[in-house]
Amino acid sequence: MKYIKKAYVGLILLIMYAPVAILMVYSFNDSKLPIWKGFTFRWYEEIFQDASIQQAFYNTIFIAVVSSVVATIIGTLAAMGIERMTGWKKKLVMNITYIPLLSSEIVTGVSLMLLFSALKIPVGILTLILAHITFSIPYVILSIMPKLKQLNYNIYEAALDLGATPRYAFKKVVLPEILPGVLAGLFIAFTLSIDDFIISFFNTGPGVDTLSIKVFAMTRKGVAPTINAISTIMFATIIIILIASNVFSSKKQKKVKEGQEVEVRETRQPSRFRTTKIIAAVLVAGIAVMLYVGGTGVSKQQQVVNVFNWGDYIDPDVNKEFEEETGIKVIYSEFATNEEMYQRLEPGNVSYDVAVPSDYMIEKMLNNDMLEKIDTSQLENYSKIDDRFKDLPYDPTNEYSLPYMWGTVGIVYNTTMVDEEVDSWDILWDPKYAGKIFMYDSEREGIMAALKKLGYSMNTRDPKELEEAKQELIKQAPLVLSYVGDEGKGKMVSGEAALMISWAGDAMVMIEENPDLAFALPKEGTNFFVDGIVIPKGAKNIENAYKYIDFLCRPDIAARNAEYIGYSTPLSEARALLPEEIRDSEVAYPSEEETDRMEMFTDPSDVIKLYSSIWMEAKSSASK
Repeated sequence: MKYIKKAYVGLILLIMYAPVAILMVYSFNDSKLPIWKGFTFRWYEEIFQDASIQQAFYNTIFIAVVSSVVATIIGTLAAMGIERMTGWKKKLVMNITYIPLLSSEIVTGVSLMLLFSALKIPVGILTLILAHITFSIPYVILSIMPKLKQLNYNIYEAALDLGATPRYAFKKVVLPEILPGVLAGLFIAFTLSIDDFIISFFNTGPGVDTLSIKVFAMTRKGVAPTINAISTIMFATIIIILIASNVFSSKKQKKVKEGQEVEVRETRQPSRFRTTKIIAAVLVAGIAVMLYVGGTGVSKQQQVVNVFNWGDYIDPDVNKEFEEETGIKVIYSEFATNEEMYQRLEPGNVSYDVAVPSDYMIEKMLNNDMLEKIDTSQLENYSKIDDRFKDLPYDPTNEYSLPYMWGTVGIVYNTTMVDEEVDSWDILWDPKYAGKIFMYDSEREGIMAALKKLGYSMNTRDPKELEEAKQELIKQAPLVLSYVGDEGKGKMVSGEAALMISWAGDAMVMIEENPDLAFALPKEGTNFFVDGIVIPKGAKNIENAYKYIDFLCRPDIAARNAEYIGYSTPLSEARALLPEEIRDSEVAYPSEEETDRMEMFTDPSDVIKLYSSIWMEAKSSASK
């Protein structure tokens, strides 16, 4: 029985810490993909070279410390007030306290965002701190309430009778009794703040990323191994603190058991001088917070440009070079999906000067009057953009956007597992490859493949054609090994599947890691996409936005971005500067004859619910 109990505890600990152990192991992996390529310390070195990750880490710790301390002070005072209440008033206040705990985080996040928008408070680090304080207070109250119930208030009254002031009696009598609850509330608030994503996502602003937001934004190209390294450092730090705390506590208990003398300090009420020092320290801390809040380290006199781009979608040194050349500070934020970007811009209380949405999202933003016209006469490098990337369907007058990167969607396949020519979407329905097919978990790409297989437009609104596409996806479901996200890249590289829908840029990365992989564009046609540069309505630094956009359109800068990202540049001069294996790659740069057979996605707002329903039904049929 004794061994069974130990085994049970060991199993629980294994389940709890196995994911952390895997994360720590992969922080030493010499590959960006989740496949082991050898041991390295380079991701730890890159932590001190990647300014964006460092800033996200600093923001996370700063917000967690400030919000948890303030929430603990407010929560402690609130708990003491609630404990003094009686009857229905106490029950009412306690039930109100429970509401934020029972509500979903997305409700809290959206409601706070709407509140800040109504109050005209610009979202940024201040709103993040206020949001974190708000959702942390109930946890602090519930941590302290049990200790207050155990407290004997007669001791407090006796201290007052013996001449102690209320403040001194609280410090010497009440606080020591409830301190375990206060510390528990503090640590819970701190942990929740570091871990939070949803509420932070809705209430952050330009240049104010936390680690959770940064990680989410990286999912387009995969979570950088530097995040694994930072997480390992944070976990190790917490473990060291806990061990040190336990060692200190055990030593203290040992001294008590051995009967050693314990120093008893003379208790005296704080002098006016000590009180003044405390007030001064609080004021200094408050001023420091205000200075940090007031622009995230950017002085009011300094020129800035607020940029909103996909995660890991620019060479890390480009922004530094722009700052050195122009003296303009780049406040850089990242997003993971077009829909996330749209949600952040829609309320109107977030001001970005430059954003990089995809083609169909540009169309949607145009339809909702969310974009400024771009005066191309202010862009010296505009003429260097290839004409084939101008006057595209999503911006037919070419007045609201410039192309940043482009690419295609096709099929990446393992040549050692596929012994035939891959030139059609039909191969994803071939029973011969049952259990060897990955479908990218994206409703637009998945439904597009089915529609193209049937010979229909991928932008069709015809219910009959969409119903046929659904039946095709349901028919395919038993053949699919898994519906994957970013993890599919690593699995394809390691040979876990034979076929997968993929963007060309991701295919380039996979082929570099595993030369047995290849990429094909189906003959029925596919998606040709463009991520464009726009200036959102309400931009406050339009002149700086033009300078930044023109800088990105410079051939040498465009080439560096294309090489780093893996996607294709719309500038021929930039393509000529790329390494031969990239500029001559048919994966990255298919011919115009190929792209002429392709389509661009249009705004799906009118059928998005139908698309979601089709995709969910298709995926659910896979488990039947």
